[in-house]
Amino acid sequence: MWLELIGFDNEQADFGVGAFLDNAGLVPEVISLLMFNADFIHTHDGLEQDRIFPPDYCSYAAHPCNDERQRQDWSQRQLLSLVRELQKHGVRVYVSVFDIFVTQEWIGKHRELLHFSARHGNAMDSVCPWKRFRDGSYYEDFFIKQLVGVMRDYGFDGFHGADGYAHPRIAIYDGDFSDDMVEQFVQATGQVLPETMRDGCGDDASKITARADWIWRNIRREWIAFYAERIQAFWRKVVEAVHAEEKQVVLNTAWTRDPFEALYRYGIDYQALTRIGVDGFLVESAAAALETMERGEASCRILCKFMAAILLNKAYVAEPTLRWLNGVKDVQEQWSAMRHAPTALESEVYSLSNLYWTDHDGQLKRCVTGPVVCLADGLKREEWQWLQQIWEIGFSMSPARVLGATLVWSDGALKNQLDDFIATRRWTTHRLLSHLIAGGAPIQSVVRSENLDVMKGAIVALNVHLFPQKEIEKILAYRNGPIILIGTNETSLPLPGFSFEDGPSPDQLRCSVYNSDEKFEVDITHEVEEKRTADPMEIKDPASWLNELDFQNISSGFLKNCCKVISLCGCDIRILKSYCGHGAPMKTDLDMVRLLAMEDETGKIRLLISNDDYVYSTTQIDMGHGIADIKLLTGLVSSTVKTDGSTFSVKIPPRGMVVMDVKTIIR
Repeated sequence: MWLELIGFDNEQADFGVGAFLDNAGLVPEVISLLMFNADFIHTHDGLEQDRIFPPDYCSYAAHPCNDERQRQDWSQRQLLSLVRELQKHGVRVYVSVFDIFVTQEWIGKHRELLHFSARHGNAMDSVCPWKRFRDGSYYEDFFIKQLVGVMRDYGFDGFHGADGYAHPRIAIYDGDFSDDMVEQFVQATGQVLPETMRDGCGDDASKITARADWIWRNIRREWIAFYAERIQAFWRKVVEAVHAEEKQVVLNTAWTRDPFEALYRYGIDYQALTRIGVDGFLVESAAAALETMERGEASCRILCKFMAAILLNKAYVAEPTLRWLNGVKDVQEQWSAMRHAPTALESEVYSLSNLYWTDHDGQLKRCVTGPVVCLADGLKREEWQWLQQIWEIGFSMSPARVLGATLVWSDGALKNQLDDFIATRRWTTHRLLSHLIAGGAPIQSVVRSENLDVMKGAIVALNVHLFPQKEIEKILAYRNGPIILIGTNETSLPLPGFSFEDGPSPDQLRCSVYNSDEKFEVDITHEVEEKRTADPMEIKDPASWLNELDFQNISSGFLKNCCKVISLCGCDIRILKSYCGHGAPMKTDLDMVRLLAMEDETGKIRLLISNDDYVYSTTQIDMGHGIADIKLLTGLVSSTVKTDGSTFSVKIPPRGMVVMDVKTIIR
């Protein structure tokens, strides 16, 4: 759970811990206390003299109340007692802070540490942890010394690197291009700037912006690599110091992003952070919450983007624990997915808890170990009960196999993708994957290319032109199921059993199928959208993590055909028809319904059937075999699901999902 001090009650003898846990009906593994303002760490000087905290330590941005109480004034020793009380109940307690603040007791005296935004030409109220003090000493050395004191004195079990520390708050193409950061860049890389830019810019916004534009235009790859190394150096020191105290470090992922966009936009390399000892990641993936605030692309639900990101992030880091951020509500940010979008929240839980990866032993494992409740204060008892019910359903099956296609991941392809995107603006693997999932392609598992030997079933490789040649050869040698390759004609491939292309341009994508006897019937005469002609280096990247990068066009017809091919190769369970709406005339819309399926060792099939529309959808499914037993696990479970031979129909709630178990007669 992630929550603020306002979630507890310092007027109670046990600080309200007993009542909080009783109301929740569970004891969490970890509670991360959000102290919000990093001055909590900056100003720490022991606990000998008790002092009252500023208001923005006691609640996120000092918001005045939650559903239970007004914000209280907390003291250092009360916080110490709260930590001990939680630990008595078996809860590990982490501490987290942001880079932003309301009160400025310490940071107000060190404004040289603030981000200077190249886009806006001003200092932001955001700490840039990679900068230096005026005397040239590094902020990180001061921060780590203070952090170790905080960890020891309060007895925290771990440090949770949250937004602004786990990753920059603003994209690295918008800041920080101050004299400090550019000097560090030049010293680290040996890059030579134009003569007119070698002298310091001071606080001259126009000069800083001009320098930023030149760097991003001319040595973008080097700037990205510098930021990645610089952030790793920061976290290497933090991890060594915190591990020396026998405590853990977990980090948020970079603003919901997959491995490519984390690196390109924020200088974050998840695998490199894993190598330096980070103990786990909290995947920012509050899909239901974000869908209440951002419409996003009509062709791809935000949930599908987050599903794709989890699959790719897990494939890239493999062993460290991933937990996903289950965003239920945030009083300060004024949203509540639980109360305003409950069906979307259910769909988020069921979807994100049923993503899988295959390890080197051929074992199918969940990508995530469980949810992080955000934020966990002020929930009613019945809300906790409802959450636990959907978590239990989401994690209640341990499948032996997924009834769909498995994505093949390549570290080498990721490295090549950076240069490819900078030069061409072609679709990244994440963008392709998320749109394929949104289009109904049954992809809910991933395997690293080196583990193909232990795989069975259909496999899919995206952007295969970026894969190293040895990995392509290994994929083509796969004999345990159909192979679907999507990429450009830059890679020489043997003649496929079936293929189709996305239009006539030189960088067109092609979908090629091998090892399949399926008779495909796809419409390859689809309309081709005009390719973009702008110089990729001149395209402005978006300021906010909420906005998508600018890409070349891919025709919707090509994507739709890819989804159809993957479905035919990966799963023999079919959506026959779907009627959205009530009364006549009814709208038939298969594009709004998606299906994922998996099977346990007993032959029981778990179906996740989702509806992207804002009205109920009555959907008919064909299991491919006679149905022996069928059980509805969600929604109106008292309803009878009528079967007819190998088919059944079920009503799916708006923006929601139905979960059901099916036993077929012959499989």
